[in-house]
Amino acid sequence: MKQILTFLCVLLVGGCGSTSIVPTTIDSSQTVPESTRRPLPECSAVREKGIRPCIEQHGDANSQQKALVIGNAHYDYSPLQNPVNDAKAMTDALVNLGFHVTRATNFDDRRMKGVVEKFKSSLSENGVALFYFSGHGAQVNGENFLLPVNNDIIRGEDEVQKHAVSAQKVLDMMKEVNKGVNLLVLDACRDNPYAGKRKGTPPGLAQMESPRGALIAFAAAPGQAALDGDGYNGLYTTHLLDALGNAKHKRIEDVFMAVQSPVVDKSDGKQEPWYQASFRKPFCFGGCSQ
Repeated sequence: MKQILTFLCVLLVGGCGSTSIVPTTIDSSQTVPESTRRPLPECSAVREKGIRPCIEQHGDANSQQKALVIGNAHYDYSPLQNPVNDAKAMTDALVNLGFHVTRATNFDDRRMKGVVEKFKSSLSENGVALFYFSGHGAQVNGENFLLPVNNDIIRGEDEVQKHAVSAQKVLDMMKEVNKGVNLLVLDACRDNPYAGKRKGTPPGLAQMESPRGALIAFAAAPGQAALDGDGYNGLYTTHLLDALGNAKHKRIEDVFMAVQSPVVDKSDGKQEPWYQASFRKPFCFGGCSQ
């Protein structure tokens, strides 16, 4: 049966292409013309306040499977331990599944919005696309926002809406470009995301409705905080990586279902991953067996 290419948004499909890396470092204090940016051998340059913002391309640039992976760890307020590691590991997993991946780490508000817009222009009408985010997230009036590393400028809900990236708008953008399957994966429900968060503000992320042809996955159930983890990766992403390592030819719902029990067990029931899917036809990484 002919495999229909689909469109995935995870804040994930088969065949392994050649891997290329074109890293670029970005100084967030000024606008650097594209033509003057010099590629470095690796994105590990250290500056006074932490690791320099960095964007890289990995995998086969000709692949119709595109992914945008963002990991924000070095926050000005309430920094996190794992998101950059999460982004690197997710990139490797996705390249092994045949994706061309744009990986962005430690981006401020301007850079985050810019890389999302550029990702939109890279998508094809009937390809596969994936969006994944690891970092701080917050909800405002039932809408979920992904926070940039310069979250010290966020002192209230109005600033969240102004400076953070709306998860719903990312999903809408992907749906607008591609009429296939959209998959959005957010490991973004950490506690204490910005200094001005009011007491009584709902924790975690708000539930999102999955449109036709989409899968939305959260590291924790709506209204529940996600654990950053004590290891190299966050708790949710650790087990998502395990599931992706055995994901070929499995239905996408089964892949995400396999993440739930290990996370619940490891967190002693404090964190329960959530996902919602709406597909007319089965989707499997690398194609379904029937």
